[in-house]
Amino acid sequence: MPNYSFQHIHHEATEVQPAVDFYQRVFDATADEPFERGGATWVAVHIGGVQVTVTDRDFSGMDLGRYQGLDHFALTSDDFDATMARLEETDTAIWAGPLQLENGQRIVFINGPDHVKIEIMEMV
Repeated sequence: MPNYSFQHIHHEATEVQPAVDFYQRVFDATADEPFERGGATWVAVHIGGVQVTVTDRDFSGMDLGRYQGLDHFALTSDDFDATMARLEETDTAIWAGPLQLENGQRIVFINGPDHVKIEIMEMV
C-alpha cells in the first residue's frame, strides 16, 4: 500500500492578492512569488506546515446541484487566547464560536476570502 501525506489545500479565488493578504494578515503566513500558468496567477501560501495554493482560474458552474464536498479546513493554535485577540485585531469575521467542546477544547470558525470556512482549534 502506498504512503500518503498532506500536500496542500487549493483556494480558487476571485482575486489572488486579497486572498493572499488575508492569510498573511490573519495567520502571519508567508507567500512564494506569484507565477502565471494557464492564464491564471498562482501563489503558494504557507501557514505553519500547511500550504494553501491560491489561484484565479476561470470558474465554471457546478452541475451537481446541492454542493457536498469539503466543508472547511482546520488549523491548530498553541495559544487560543492570542488567536482570538488576533482575529479581533484584524477584524476577521467569525462564522461560529468561540465554542468549548465537551473535552474542554476551544474552537472557532472564521470566514475566509471567497466563502472559505476555516476552523481554528485549541491545541490540547
